Amino acid sequence: MFKKLIKPALLILSVSACSTTTYSRAEAPLLFKALDSEPNGYKGLIGTEAVFEITTTEVSQSLLCRAVKVASQDGTARRRYCKVKGGEWR
Repeated sequence: MFKKLIKPALLILSVSACSTTTYSRAEAPLLFKALDSEPNGYKGLIGTEAVFEITTTEVSQSLLCRAVKVASQDGTARRRYCKVKGGEWR
């Protein structure tokens, strides 16, 4: 019984580790440059370990938000980056 739980537990841990990874402008300059200027559908690299794709853009009176899909060997995760006018992506 214990052996049957090991693989699912490892899978859950690897997926959760991937989904908690966050990037800063210093760690992923190409991602943040793309958030600033590239259209939806744009794909690029985050270092040598991950690929990103900008999937959607949402605009409100106070925020600009972009959804990004990040794929690496650890799995695929979705991120949402938002900023106020003149601010930094968070």
